Amino acid sequence: MPSIPLSQGASYVAKLGPKFRAAAGRALYSAAARGVQVLQTELIPRATPSPVDRGLFRAGWRFEPHLAGSEIDGADLFNVEAHATFIERGVRAANVKAGAAMIRALAEWARRKGLSGADTDAGARQVAFAIARSMRRRGIWGEKGLRLLETLMKARMPRIVREEFAREAAAALRGK
Repeated sequence: MPSIPLSQGASYVAKLGPKFRAAAGRALYSAAARGVQVLQTELIPRATPSPVDRGLFRAGWRFEPHLAGSEIDGADLFNVEAHATFIERGVRAANVKAGAAMIRALAEWARRKGLSGADTDAGARQVAFAIARSMRRRGIWGEKGLRLLETLMKARMPRIVREEFAREAAAALRGK
């Protein structure tokens, strides 16, 4: 099987016959499902610093099929949580604005983590202001972000797509 960049996958698949085109769509859908699994069970647990507080970022990963009529012809992989973009791409220090909602959220986080001095409302707010000051100096997630989706797509997804396509193509050849 030839090796092609993922960005050219659609044009390559279009040249295949209808049986293999359907198999390729199912393979991309299966690859997206495996991609979510790799993110949730391997990449996120290994990430430093850890993006896990209550598990919302990890649980927010989804995949949906692209449909061409009644056939699946691919899939989207994405995160439904609003803060996922900030974790993935980071936030430059100049863009950190410490508003009331941010301070409230940081104070709640400090209480959940049991940080020193955060056992009272006033103490939690002090800790939250200190964290916000640090974020305004350094940015959030190192200003680059964790780039877990990028890591998945570059390092793992090409192999996953090849494996899934080989499995689906073999099934198509067997007539299943």
